[in-house]
Amino acid sequence: MRVLDELAQEIKEKRIIPFVGAGISRNLGLPGWESLIYKVAEDLDYHPQVLLMHGDFLQIAEYHILKYGSKNRIAKIIDRNLRDTGYDISSSKAHEYLVKLNFPTIYTTNFDETLEEAFKYHRYPYCRIATLDDILCAQENVTQIVKFHGSLDHDETLVISESDYHNRLDMNGPIDIKLRSDLLGKTVLFLGYSFRDLNVRYMWSKLFKIMKSSCKAYMVTMKPNPVFEEIYGKKGMRIICLNSDNHETDFVNFMKELYERVNNL
Repeated sequence: MRVLDELAQEIKEKRIIPFVGAGISRNLGLPGWESLIYKVAEDLDYHPQVLLMHGDFLQIAEYHILKYGSKNRIAKIIDRNLRDTGYDISSSKAHEYLVKLNFPTIYTTNFDETLEEAFKYHRYPYCRIATLDDILCAQENVTQIVKFHGSLDHDETLVISESDYHNRLDMNGPIDIKLRSDLLGKTVLFLGYSFRDLNVRYMWSKLFKIMKSSCKAYMVTMKPNPVFEEIYGKKGMRIICLNSDNHETDFVNFMKELYERVNNL
């Protein structure tokens, strides 16, 4: 598979920046965004299906924030539900291969801390970046895990509502400035996202705005989608489709093969 060889070569040359989505943690049993928003709806004393008749996930999150005056309460709901699953990070081979590929920088839109826990478990040094202070104090020569949508430890950084998404499109925040710098001469690798994932379309618009004609990326998908491939393929995105009916197993096998190809170069 030529595209996989090219990707492996770019990883070997430290020219790949992964963007990691929720799909990479699917095998750990973490709740998805829909499940979390259901909890938010219940906290608003609504049946989730009833509230979803009046707004989408981002609007429901914004409604909750407006009702309670801050992001503190919704952050606690998300944090509690992500931590209460009792998952075992040592069981995730996908995380293990991601750690051992030794990327200089990893961006993630996930609120959970599975990436950080995987680095700790496998004894690889890292630093987490979510604020300007984190950027200024970042360690050298360790993997930087950039919480692109914020950290639950810093409510103000969370990109969680419709207004948050719109505001981030301005590209003026410290993390956005860091992204522009990190992208120079680099290629993006999307892992753990689906074609219908708002995060991919939202981030791709940001990346294309930054990089213009030089925008280049790979995206690993489970099923083919000719509409997505035509639209985004014209803008520099190369699709690696696993055509899978067993997402967890096939994604781990893909990560294993990628790791082996990099190490054999």
